[in-house]
Amino acid sequence: MPSDLSSAARTPQDQEFTYYAVGMVAGAIPGIVVGFIVAAFVGHAAMWLSVFGGVGIIIGLVVATVVFRRRRAAARAAQPTSPAAPGDDVADRRS
Repeated sequence: MPSDLSSAARTPQDQEFTYYAVGMVAGAIPGIVVGFIVAAFVGHAAMWLSVFGGVGIIIGLVVATVVFRRRRAAARAAQPTSPAAPGDDVADRRS
């Protein structure tokens, strides 16, 4: 088992979980801010923070999933389907 935990995510699963973690945080922060604003006018801060924070986390996860799948599909489309052998082009085939 490698002990280098400081390296960047290498496998697709690691990258996917990184997207999820960033999406959760990116969704929770605005949710908490909105919860503070609502609680300032309505009261019950703990309730509104947890409600809007949870909604923000769910939205962040959904957005992160969509972004990850789109980038993965774009990366797959950009890869060549079959690598050509050296010297294997149309001109060599006609000779």
